[in-house]
Amino acid sequence: MSVIQTAVILVLLGIEVYCDLKDRTIPDKLSLAIAAAAFIDFHPDNLWGLLPAALFFISAVFMRVGGGDVKAVAALSLSLGLWGTLLLIFTAELSMLLFYGISAVVQKIRGRTAAKNLPFLPFITIGYVFTIFI
Repeated sequence: MSVIQTAVILVLLGIEVYCDLKDRTIPDKLSLAIAAAAFIDFHPDNLWGLLPAALFFISAVFMRVGGGDVKAVAALSLSLGLWGTLLLIFTAELSMLLFYGISAVVQKIRGRTAAKNLPFLPFITIGYVFTIFI
């Protein structure tokens, strides 16, 4: 990936994270912009990244993950390819589990219940950052 492509995607992800945290919605035009940014340094082999993105979509239906998260992963998969997308999804899920586990323990100590519905895009962004630096 080129530095310009990565910078553009990170800026767009930052805006998406802000929208997800603020309104719990992810504008489609931002995911489309990420998909367009994938073509700055596009390789046809990156289309294989849509395979794990499709599997993520199928699992998202059962886990009640939002459609914006699925679109964001699909858009990112165009720049990451097969193995990058698999690593992105794995890292995003793992970071969310760690965050939720720590949050649940802290809330339990405080005598409260942990939130059951967390925005997922911040964890997708963590997965993306981890993936591009590996």
